[in-house]
Amino acid sequence: MKNILIACDLDNTLIHSYKQKRDGDMCIEWINGKEQSYINKETYEQIEELKMLARYTPLTTRSIEQYLRINWKPGAEPEYAVTTNGAILLSNNERVSSWDETSYKFMDEYRKDLDDILAMLESQKEDLHIRCRKVDEMYVFAYCEDGGSVEGIADTFSEKTRLRVEYFGRKIYFLPPQFNKGAALTRLKEKFVPEFVIAAGDSEIDIPMLEIADLAYCKESIFDKVSNKNKKSFTNETDLINSILGDVRQFSEVGL
Repeated sequence: MKNILIACDLDNTLIHSYKQKRDGDMCIEWINGKEQSYINKETYEQIEELKMLARYTPLTTRSIEQYLRINWKPGAEPEYAVTTNGAILLSNNERVSSWDETSYKFMDEYRKDLDDILAMLESQKEDLHIRCRKVDEMYVFAYCEDGGSVEGIADTFSEKTRLRVEYFGRKIYFLPPQFNKGAALTRLKEKFVPEFVIAAGDSEIDIPMLEIADLAYCKESIFDKVSNKNKKSFTNETDLINSILGDVRQFSEVGL
């Protein structure tokens, strides 16, 4: 039933780090043979049903390479996925050229800004205790090591760039303004014309899409920050997937 669109963040929403591994979890991502990300086994199985009932579409800040490392259950692979914080749309793991064309038009105005901020970060990376790089040529990412101040770096460099600066945990993102999850969800709605949209996320970078969904699932840490009267909280991926499936099954029964 494809008239329901589900835009779902991945990390700490549907999957989680090996550092938070729990009994009953299974590994879904490896890096150089090392276990990286996990998902609850029951949730892993339920994604196939979710895909049958709705257009389940991951919407993530991950790069293409990082997204493609995820090992979905055969038959449950999402047909579409949005990576790079909205800049890139994949269809069956291949880039959609029409989406790229629009994103490059957005990005062209900020190409120099991206180069400039990366050069500034690179020149100070030892003092700032960071690692930094471009992600799919669409935005700049910095990771703050021990000894660095995420908030301090974000505040300092936000005054030196037109790029939108967002951070959580140890991660800092320098983004062209059009590359946000709300804009990406709007583009998905224009492409698929769903009758109902569900979004799920755990961090402030997810808020733009949560606020324009018909129903938003939010981690408690951001629940009060989301301006959407139709919102629910969730604690982990098991809670999330069971709640979404319950809603989608109900919508299917009434013929949405």
